[in-house]
Amino acid sequence: MTNVEKRFKELFEKVGEEVLTLGEAQECLACLWDYTLERTKSLGLGKFYPTVQRTPNRLAKVEDVWWVDHFTAGISSKSTLNWFSSNKCRKGKVAGASTHFVMDYTGDPYYIVKLSDGAWHEPKRNADSVAIEMVNPGPLTFDKAASKWRFWAREMPAELIQTFPPVFLDKPYRGATIFQPFSKNQIVANLKLKRIVIAAFPGRFALCRMSQHTDWREGKKDMGPLWPFQDVNEAAFSNDPIPELAFIQRYDPDFLDSVGTIADVDETNNPEYGVNTPTHDDDPDPEPKLMSIAEVQQALDRKGFAIASDGKFGPKTQVAVKSFQMTWNKNHTEQLKVDGIPGPRTCACLKL
Repeated sequence: MTNVEKRFKELFEKVGEEVLTLGEAQECLACLWDYTLERTKSLGLGKFYPTVQRTPNRLAKVEDVWWVDHFTAGISSKSTLNWFSSNKCRKGKVAGASTHFVMDYTGDPYYIVKLSDGAWHEPKRNADSVAIEMVNPGPLTFDKAASKWRFWAREMPAELIQTFPPVFLDKPYRGATIFQPFSKNQIVANLKLKRIVIAAFPGRFALCRMSQHTDWREGKKDMGPLWPFQDVNEAAFSNDPIPELAFIQRYDPDFLDSVGTIADVDETNNPEYGVNTPTHDDDPDPEPKLMSIAEVQQALDRKGFAIASDGKFGPKTQVAVKSFQMTWNKNHTEQLKVDGIPGPRTCACLKL
């Protein structure tokens, strides 16, 4: 174990019990960056990292930063890192997508785009958000003829099905009825990482700006109904020791080491990442543009939800958006998700 890896793991363990100081949080991220570069080399991706799939200094001066949770729609950290590497550059032009963090089943994080830079993960939030991709295939199907479980790309490994049995939903979630759950290690590590980033950039994150991909794209399913979205984000802004949190204690035992071999699977051609391409800032967004926060506030004010137009998304704006969404739902058959986030559907309704 190198000194960088050792120090990162010390601080990553510590944040589970107590809040890190500003210096400790920044040191932890610096160590994670170097530790990630060590591991990308061991995966044969060293020459492609640090990735060029980023917008330099895009977030450096953003005061109100969003957070967006994604899942990879895949089962391998290696394939995810390959997709998010500069290996996807073709003929001098950058193509593909990227993220700030990748989280493996084991809860081992990778830090691949500096937090001062913009990642290419969701056109509507690339300009002001941090992104994480949690390794998880998402929706599953069962092939009765072959008696095999599958995700969009291929058959699911039997050991992964045994470790995390598929969960059947009472009601379809965006057309899907069966999902693979996340590992307890992933949930804990996601929470730890959020606490570290929040401590490293004091005042720039807020609970009302913690979101997931479903908030920004109607066709997306990540993070899905099995992700404890509210519990994790509320805990990220608390000081309670993570092992003592009730929702953490309810989860199954930690991820089994035997499944670690899945990281060797190389899904280099993962079309799921290209479903909504182009995904980065330099390309035109095929979907309607979101309104700016100032435009949202002005529209809310016009519709009777008094709010100052300061261009900043804070708790008062979130409450006003929620009020608008609830009022809309009372008067229209087409319902909005009442989450206080001015996503594409809410913005479209605000413009009417």
